[in-house]
Amino acid sequence: MKQILLIAFVALLMSCQHQRDTYLITGNLTNIPDSSIINLYIDYGDMGKRIATDTVINGYFEFSDSLVKQPSKMNLRMKDWQNFYGQCDLWVEHEKITVNGDGKYLATWQVVSNIKEQIVLNKFVEATRTMDATIDSLSIARMKSINNREIASEMMHEIDSLYKRKQNIEYDLIKENPNSRTALNKLYYKIKFDKSTPKEEVREIYNRIDEEYKNTLHAQGILTCLEDRKAPEIGDKMIDFVAHDTDGKNHSLSEYKGKYLLLDFWSMGCGPCMMAMPETKKLDSLNRDQLCIIGLNMASSEETWKDVSIKKNISWVNLSDGKSTFSGISSVYGITAFPTYILIDPDGKIIDKWMGYSKGHLEEKLKKHIENLKV
Repeated sequence: MKQILLIAFVALLMSCQHQRDTYLITGNLTNIPDSSIINLYIDYGDMGKRIATDTVINGYFEFSDSLVKQPSKMNLRMKDWQNFYGQCDLWVEHEKITVNGDGKYLATWQVVSNIKEQIVLNKFVEATRTMDATIDSLSIARMKSINNREIASEMMHEIDSLYKRKQNIEYDLIKENPNSRTALNKLYYKIKFDKSTPKEEVREIYNRIDEEYKNTLHAQGILTCLEDRKAPEIGDKMIDFVAHDTDGKNHSLSEYKGKYLLLDFWSMGCGPCMMAMPETKKLDSLNRDQLCIIGLNMASSEETWKDVSIKKNISWVNLSDGKSTFSGISSVYGITAFPTYILIDPDGKIIDKWMGYSKGHLEEKLKKHIENLKV
């Protein structure tokens, strides 16, 4: 009996030793010059962030770290964008992952792992590998011919045609089995940007999605695309919503009613949004008695939003619903670009709406509606 228990304990110990607490991504590349720089990005669904860099030597690179969320979507990109094109997508868990690649078209590289989502993604990659190589080849040639508008335009037309064919191949795979994050990601962009996609067919696919996937951002985005929701216009009443601040406390839009409300839809990857912040800060500090500026961050990454909020010292109301542009507040108000501003009067009526920023533009816009605006 003691011998059986000892064998069981040793087996359990060996099992625990094989469980990794980090991921390990290694490269096995050919036809890649030594000293080429390769970057690893994490993909939040609506934006990406570079998290590591390595130098390729003898076809080898390596990335290793721990994850807060598993699986996480990542991608590899080369720094030399003039001679390399595309990206190699991969799903990452605390596992060993090998990337086999030959040449400069990253979308054609092969990712080898036992991760469930990667196995699904590989089916899509295999189905379109030749097409991806052609798209990447044309894209590099187009960048080098950018000064010749006619040739560049012809190449862009051919690239668009190939992308549509690629999407149709992927759509057939999605219809076979929509139950993966990879399939939902591709289905979302298909219905979002290809208006010829039949909504009833997509609805039937959506109804086959397992519950574990329906809470993902892309699944919520698909459902939003299926809805025929009309965004409020100037003259309409504001639509109430609930969003949270950086401490996690919920706030409703209606709790700020009684002053002029300026909804500022912004994102970290938006240059004009960042440029607008000093003017926003000044207007907020001078006019709190009559104006409440409500920043609505459209990123899905809470960590990135909080980091930027601290770095930029955001002093006005700073909220997010964590749903980015897939669903939630952005879809309610029909937000399609950043920054977008919506001005609401003290009675809750929308009195102005505009997109973009240039120096002094906020002051100019607000002066038209707020008589005693301090600047």
